[in-house]
Amino acid sequence: MRWVLIRPLNRSLYYDPEIQEPLGIEYIGAVLKRLNCSVLILDSALDGLSDERLARRTVSFEPDAIGFSITTDRELQSVANVYRLCQELGGPKEYLWMAGGNFPTSETDKALRFLPAEFHLIKYEGELVVERLYRQWKDGACQGWPRLVEGEAVTNLDMLPFPLRPYTHYLLNYGWAFNLQGSRGCCSTCRYCASRGMRARNGAQWRGRSAESMAVEMEYLYDKYHARTFNFVDEDFLGPPLLSVVRAEEFSKEIANRNLFLTFGIQIRPNSLSEETIKWLTAAGLKYVFMGIESDNPSDFTAWGRSYCPDTWKWVELLQKNGVEVNVGTLLFHPESTPEGIRSFAGKLYSHGLFNYRTAINRLDAMPGSLFHEQYSKVGNDGKDLSGIFALPFKYSGMEQFYKNVLRVLAPIEIPSMHGLCALPIAQTKRIFGKNEEIYQRLKGINIKCDERVSQCFFELLDLFESGSAQEETIMRLLSENRTFSKSIANVLIESGFVRAPETLLEAMRNEQ
Repeated sequence: MRWVLIRPLNRSLYYDPEIQEPLGIEYIGAVLKRLNCSVLILDSALDGLSDERLARRTVSFEPDAIGFSITTDRELQSVANVYRLCQELGGPKEYLWMAGGNFPTSETDKALRFLPAEFHLIKYEGELVVERLYRQWKDGACQGWPRLVEGEAVTNLDMLPFPLRPYTHYLLNYGWAFNLQGSRGCCSTCRYCASRGMRARNGAQWRGRSAESMAVEMEYLYDKYHARTFNFVDEDFLGPPLLSVVRAEEFSKEIANRNLFLTFGIQIRPNSLSEETIKWLTAAGLKYVFMGIESDNPSDFTAWGRSYCPDTWKWVELLQKNGVEVNVGTLLFHPESTPEGIRSFAGKLYSHGLFNYRTAINRLDAMPGSLFHEQYSKVGNDGKDLSGIFALPFKYSGMEQFYKNVLRVLAPIEIPSMHGLCALPIAQTKRIFGKNEEIYQRLKGINIKCDERVSQCFFELLDLFESGSAQEETIMRLLSENRTFSKSIANVLIESGFVRAPETLLEAMRNEQ
């Protein structure tokens, strides 16, 4: 059986300099390869393919099945174009059409409405589904395959084959990290989380690969491609807090036993950390952490269905002391936000070097697939279409206007600051393995300048909001200053060699104006 697996073009409204390899369909492809299927993986962004060229490449492979990984509805137009062109170019040949990913899982009704009727939609995880589909196709029993299929969770992740790696040349050429998956699911039950549906219908939550399995894959990539830096895309690398120390120790020892000199990044929850956990992880090569902090108010965590960690700032400081770059997820703006609460949380973020464009503007939105989305979709929507993402209303008078002012004033800084932030892990890796301290410190300095400018504008706007004296004249002054500032930062990024496609960066900034 011949398969083409596609990540379509995402017509996002936002500039994103970081393109991750499509690990989801790389896993699906590996399962199909194990079944002796022929597999072609196409990624619109990484391959630089238009919808027409995606379709031509697809049809020329003469596939039996065509599958799409769809993350958001911003990819639907690309899917529709490729589908139509494949039908035109393929003539009478009939294909088995599939679609999986976050969009069909979290917005199933919308996916059923907008995707062509020939598409079979896969909710949740897809490895066991495509294996079952292949066996039925082989037996000639695919005719009754349902429109919507609910995939089951892979309970033993060690049994999955290593994902296909068709984009290793990109990763090596640009110095990007190799993506890995060390676990699936999450131990938390956050009411705002859009990923809860990906835990699958059989109720499986967090599942971790063994330390040996992860280390074996890293050693394989280390030996075959000279991979030295890795990024675990898990929502929750460490898993249950009671097991986190053991998991960290086992992983660290597996890396040491193989004499691997490498770096890696993970995503974690503060309550799974401890001094022992941090000791083992940094010994193994931990250099980058994304941590969900969200708030510094325990009552917010109660409302959001999360457990509060009183030691959060202690762990941030310990990680930073051990040379780990820390980036955090925050919800500075949410329905219960007050000026006092915002000032308190923003001040703590600033004092720990964590207050930047992203943490300054993050707002609690109702994400499709989350409990909040279900809750607010049913209450007083006034006939509005609430099938996608929508903002939750503020309760504090004037907060909506303050938030709009923050977005407006900081908008020019977004693109260069996000570019600098995304370039930091690469610079850090080159510093560690190439001893290029000067380049790393230069980029670090650029990021600090961006963060300082964000902080200066944010707290000035907050002062005006609290005093009730916000004026359009002040907004326009800050906006003008930030446009000049962003151009200077972009020029420094380009001159320092941190931008691979300068015209793309400058064009995005012109569009932002």
